[in-house]
Amino acid sequence: MSRFLTLLALAATVPAFAQSPASPKSLKLVMPQGNGAVTFQIAGDWRPVRIDLLDNGTRPAMQLTNEKSKLDLSYILFPNPTQNPTAEGCRNAVINSIVDNLNHDIKIQNKQQTTRKLKDGRSLAVSSYLIASAGAIPLEQQNVFGFAGDAQTCAEIHLSLVKYTPARQPLFDEALDAFTYDPAYAPTSLDYAAIGAIFYSAAQNYTASAIYYQRALDTAPALASSPVGDDPLAYTRYLTDQLSMSYGISGDIKKSRAVNEAAIARDPLYPIYYYNLACADAEEGNATAARAHLEQAFARRANTLKGETMPDPTKDDSILKLKSDTAFWTFVESLPKN
Repeated sequence: MSRFLTLLALAATVPAFAQSPASPKSLKLVMPQGNGAVTFQIAGDWRPVRIDLLDNGTRPAMQLTNEKSKLDLSYILFPNPTQNPTAEGCRNAVINSIVDNLNHDIKIQNKQQTTRKLKDGRSLAVSSYLIASAGAIPLEQQNVFGFAGDAQTCAEIHLSLVKYTPARQPLFDEALDAFTYDPAYAPTSLDYAAIGAIFYSAAQNYTASAIYYQRALDTAPALASSPVGDDPLAYTRYLTDQLSMSYGISGDIKKSRAVNEAAIARDPLYPIYYYNLACADAEEGNATAARAHLEQAFARRANTLKGETMPDPTKDDSILKLKSDTAFWTFVESLPKN
C-alpha cells in the first residue's frame, strides 16, 4: 500500500497539531462509539508515550509522562459496564479488578477511596494505593485513579510515580484538578480522524486506525462540503485513502478493496482509489487486475489533491510483489513519472 500524508490532509484531520511548535497542542480523546471526551494538552514537560485501543476496540487509552517530574499519566474512556450510572460505579468496576490481579508478592499500603471536589465544582471518585515493594525490590510507587461517569461512559485518569514522598503530592493534585471530561460531548468526524492519524502515524496500530478512520468517514460531511479548506472533496478523499491503507496494512484486503470500490462509485475521478485497488490486486497476486487499475489511476493523475503527487509503483511494497512478472513490471516501469 502507498503511504503518504499531504500537508493539507494533516492540517485537515489534526487541526490542533498544525499550530506553531511553541503553542500548546490540544487533543480530545474520544471513543469510536458514544459520547464523551477527555480534553488535554501536550505541552511543557508532558510527552505522549503510548496510545492503545483495548477491549475489542472500545477503550482508548492515552499515556503521557512528565519528563521533569517523572509522573506518568493515563487518560482512558470506556463504556460503563455496570448498572450504576455514577463515578463511583465506574471506579468500583476498575479498581477491584486491578487490586485483585496484582501479583501476590506485591505489597500494597495506604489504600484509600475518596470523593474529590475539583476547582470548577466537578467531583471525581478517587482511589489510591502505594505499591511499597514487588518481592525484594522497593518501589514506593504511588497510584491515584480518578473517575467520572454516567450511565453510558466512564472516564478515568491514572497517575503513577515511583519513589513517592508526601512532598510530591501536589503533582497529583495539579493533574487531578486539570482533568477535563465532558460526558455530553458528541465527537465529530475531525475528532475521530485526529485519533486515527495518531494510531496510524505514531503508534502504527493499523487495526485501531481503521476503526477511527471508518468512524471519521461515516460521520464526514456530505461530499459537496468540507470541514476544512477550500476543496470540498479533499477531506473525504484523504479519509478514504487512510482507511484503505489501514485495512490493507493490517491484512484486511477485502475491506480495503470495498472502501475504494465504494469511493469510486461516488467520486470516480480521484486516481488514488484505483491505485489502492492495484495494490490490493498485487497483494493477491493478480497482475492482470493490478495493471488495469494502474492504467485507470494514471489516466486520472491530473486529479490528485493540491500538493499531492502520484505514488511511484516501482517503490511500492505491494506492487513490488509482482516484480517477477516480467511483462507486468515492464508496464509498471513505463508509467509516467511525476
